[in-house]
Order: sequence, then structure tokens, then C-alpha cells
Amino acid sequence: MRFTDRLRAWFKGETKQPSDPTTDRASRTGTRELEEFIRTRAGVEAYLEPKTAIYSTTLLLVADDGEYLRRPVKDRNQGAALCARTNVPLYDARRVGYPRRMKDYDRGVRPQRVNLDDLPPWPGDEPAQSDGPPPPPPPPDEPDAGDDAVTGDDEVAGDDDPPR
Repeated sequence: MRFTDRLRAWFKGETKQPSDPTTDRASRTGTRELEEFIRTRAGVEAYLEPKTAIYSTTLLLVADDGEYLRRPVKDRNQGAALCARTNVPLYDARRVGYPRRMKDYDRGVRPQRVNLDDLPPWPGDEPAQSDGPPPPPPPPDEPDAGDDAVTGDDEVAGDDDPPR
């Protein structure tokens, strides 16, 4: 747009600059990449990073394993709308900071996961497959032979005992 075009538009009352199609396209591409990241990862959280002198407002997505994706957004409202639409929690990066798993991911440290098959059965759950009747209950504890004073049993002298 040349200067004379701007001057002519100003005289007509059209002071708003026309939107740049390259920024709209970049914004749509960034939004698509953010949505794709959310759809293909588990446990995604969003961190809104404020505008600085060098960077515009950005949305940082962090998956549960620490993998992350950072893309620019127009403003806080666009980031909040994306998170609300995709059901992702949104945090303010200035207030809460960044998750440790993000740094661990960069260093190559992977989280140790527990598989449900590795866990013992929950108490009270029925076994999945029954091979027969349940096992009998354990027998009650029997007292030791040296506990005569406790039980009150007296030994009766038999024929094999020598006289005293």
C-alpha cells in the first residue's frame, strides 16, 4: 500500500490498516498445529506466555511425558478459547512457572510409568477367571507345647514315667 493510497483512505475515513493475509495464514497454521498436538498427546496442559519486547504472546502446550510445542497466539482470549474448546487446562506461565517434566524431556529423562497389569489386584476384587472352588480358610493358630501354664493343661503321669 502506497502513501497516496493511505492518504486517500484517511480522507475517506478508512483509517484502519488492511489485515495482512500472511499473519492470518500463520495464525491459522499455528492454531492447527496446537490442535493437532492436543489431539495426538495425552495429559496436555497449556501455559500462556506474555508478550515481551522480542516475542508476541505465545501458548505453550506440554504433554504428560514432557514433550512441548510453543506457538504464537493473537492474545490471551484466543489462547483461552482454544483451551476451552479442546478441554485443556490453561495456566499463566508468569505465575506458576514451567513444569519440571519439560526440562526432563529436554535432558532425555523419560518418566517411569506404571502399567495397570503390573499392579496387584485390588482387595475385594473377584479374580477374573475361576478354576474351581475358593481355597479353604487357613487353620487357626495352635498353641505351642510349652504354653501349658497359659492353657491350664496338666500333664498326667503315665506308666512310662519313672517314679519320683
